[in-house]
Amino acid sequence: MPTAARPRGAFVDVTYFTGANLAASALDAAAIDAGIARIVISGNARAGKTAVLRRLQFLLDEHDTPWTLFRADTDLEAMPSAHVLLVDDVHLLDEKTLRRIRARGEDPSTGLVVAGRPWPKSQTLTDITRSLERSQPAIVLGQVSRSDVLDYLDSHERQLSPTCLDLILRLTGGVSWLVSAAISAHDDRDCADDPTHASLAGILEQSIAHRIDAAPADLRQTIETLSFDAYEILPTGESDRAEQLDDLIAQGYSEGLLLRNGQTVPVVRSAVRAAIPTRRLVGYITELGVNGAGIGTNGEWLTQINDRRLGAALAASADALVDSDPRRAEELYALAVSVGTPATDVAANRARAAWARGDLDSAALLVDAAMSSGQGDDPALADTGAATWSARGMLEMGSAFYRAIPPSTADARTRALIAQIGVGRSDAGADADIDTGADVAPTTVHVAMELLGRGLRASLRHGSAEEALADLVRASHLYSSSHSSAPIPEIPAVIATIVAINLGDLTTARSVIEAALEAGQGGQWARPRLLLWRAWVSMLRVRPAETRDALADAMRIAPHPSPRDDLMVQALQVAIARRWEDTAALKSAWDRARDSLQRIDVDLFTLHPLAEFVSAAARLGDDAATDTQFAKALAIVESIGSPAVWATQLRWSGIQHGILVNRPDTLGSHARALVEAAPVSSVAATMASAGRTWSSVLAGSADVDAVEKAAQDLAAIGLAWDAARLAGYGANQSSDRKVSARLLARARELHPQDSGRTPTSASEDEATLSLDGSVLSDREVDVARLVIQGKTYAEIGETIFISPRTAEHHIASIRRRLGATSRSDLIAKLRVALQPATGPIPERSGR
Repeated sequence: MPTAARPRGAFVDVTYFTGANLAASALDAAAIDAGIARIVISGNARAGKTAVLRRLQFLLDEHDTPWTLFRADTDLEAMPSAHVLLVDDVHLLDEKTLRRIRARGEDPSTGLVVAGRPWPKSQTLTDITRSLERSQPAIVLGQVSRSDVLDYLDSHERQLSPTCLDLILRLTGGVSWLVSAAISAHDDRDCADDPTHASLAGILEQSIAHRIDAAPADLRQTIETLSFDAYEILPTGESDRAEQLDDLIAQGYSEGLLLRNGQTVPVVRSAVRAAIPTRRLVGYITELGVNGAGIGTNGEWLTQINDRRLGAALAASADALVDSDPRRAEELYALAVSVGTPATDVAANRARAAWARGDLDSAALLVDAAMSSGQGDDPALADTGAATWSARGMLEMGSAFYRAIPPSTADARTRALIAQIGVGRSDAGADADIDTGADVAPTTVHVAMELLGRGLRASLRHGSAEEALADLVRASHLYSSSHSSAPIPEIPAVIATIVAINLGDLTTARSVIEAALEAGQGGQWARPRLLLWRAWVSMLRVRPAETRDALADAMRIAPHPSPRDDLMVQALQVAIARRWEDTAALKSAWDRARDSLQRIDVDLFTLHPLAEFVSAAARLGDDAATDTQFAKALAIVESIGSPAVWATQLRWSGIQHGILVNRPDTLGSHARALVEAAPVSSVAATMASAGRTWSSVLAGSADVDAVEKAAQDLAAIGLAWDAARLAGYGANQSSDRKVSARLLARARELHPQDSGRTPTSASEDEATLSLDGSVLSDREVDVARLVIQGKTYAEIGETIFISPRTAEHHIASIRRRLGATSRSDLIAKLRVALQPATGPIPERSGR
């Protein structure tokens, strides 16, 4: 049965925890009956050192051993060696007195017992300790265990539930004086209704706060800093400040306020947080700045304080973290609001933090809330608002933000320029002076934005393509160096990559995107988009494995991409299916992409995925689905003056559309546009020449040299797939078997198949796969796979760049070797034969 509650204020004698047992065993080991007692008793404040001395005095009396308690006037020289000298608080004695005690202790036949704290230390005190420890180990007090407390409770016929005991030990870290204080203050009636022992913690916190207030200023500051878990601002390594910190931690341990390793006891931490004046707390937060880990992640305790000064300090710390750690920044902004900062004061920066960590929906909601609350004149909101609408695939709405909140700085003007050019604003390229205030040294991000703006304007001028690309590439590299994650309608690396692709420079496109990925351009939110463009460049470079890998990486990071990024995802899946898979896969990819295309408004930076959709839809007979978006894209390009940098790829997709739907009458306007741009654009000249050659092929005239040159030129500007198709068309139109074979070989060279097999040096006629005792060549295996997928002779020829007649010949050869009696029998045998080598063959349906 529980005993009556212990009256509060009756402090527990910690000797009963550790002192009595240690003292008794120490005296036995010292052979006290022989008159020799040489012991060191060390422990932090209120650990029971004096109580142990008293116990020793009692034991010495029992053994009739004379002892003397040291006082300032004690004559050590006259004291007989048989007397045991007892020295309490030895750490407080001056150096002269310590030397006198050391001299006595150097005689191993002289009794000497000293008790003191582990700090402050001196060499003389260390000498005394070592001399005494030659007789026996020191008695070290300060920490108690669960069994120590249980022994004490049993000896005093007290009870404490296991839950309460464990909580007390966890709260106090087992520090002797805190455990003693907790057991003294514990009342069963309190804990019955207070399972967390908040009241008990409050009592301990008062005592701790009193001790901290009485501590020297530098020690108090150290304990407070450690209580915020702000280890980042503490000195480390070999330095005077680091040594000073070590000394302060030792002092804190000696005071019973820190553990020996510098960690704070939980109840000490809560006492500091509860008692620190707001003025000092604000100072700490300001000093912690970007290192405020403890403030941010464990800062719930701050919510009990309502002070706008504190909120302002938290918000300032959050501002410094937006680019480097937006998640922690958001935690600090939330704390700032919880302690009294009006939510509208930090809405713009909170929206930016949400954007930086890739939380598009939260960023948009915060912008909406700020606009609704009358904060719509904040230029920072325009940047975030425009960027979120751009990510939603509605750049026109983003451009509207900048019309509603005109940019006030050169950097903001460049961001606005991206949005305006992106939607085809005819005046977007006009230069205008911006008053940026007093002359200041340019920052990295400022120079990057200047180059970005200059490059964009140059891209709108005829004949300035190379100048534009040079500025855009430099802008991308500098933007990466700035480590900015600020909201922006389009990432500089993506703009530079698009322009490089438009100029047929895939080497530069790849270099820009890889450098941006390596440097982490744009922060967390930008990485999936950069990976999608890596995939796009890999696709244009005819690297199917790299394309799929980059796409998979992007999807792992952002499994639910923004509408704009989803457009890229769907376009890539369509592109992969159109180039390296079958008609059924293309149809499936297009069905998914159709919805994605309907969710966005096309802009200047989404022309490449649009062009892919136009070709895929035309091939599947669904070209009406892209007509509206294609017409809008043409209008955007024409509204900015049809610059060759932006117009040529779109015009080429128009030509491809006309070819695929067999509408030669639609090619005229696009062909004329390319011819007009040819004098200032080598890409347009290549396309115009290839277009003429393609028209000749469609008309039944296939000049092998012209077709081959046009195909090679197209491949050189990043249109390898189109180049291979042109060569394939030429081969099918030729009645000369040698010409047809030559062009088909060129088609295969320009756009090799993604067979999924490791390339070998074996010739096409070399046996590679055994079927029912027969063998097939590599080419026959390719044909067999396509037969299983249900492709016709023409489709097989188009897929692997052979003539339909050659496809028919291969199929007849395979049927003879397998002894197949019908097409269905052939497919069944092929399905069984190919499965062990390639895995299950999925059912496919052709057109």
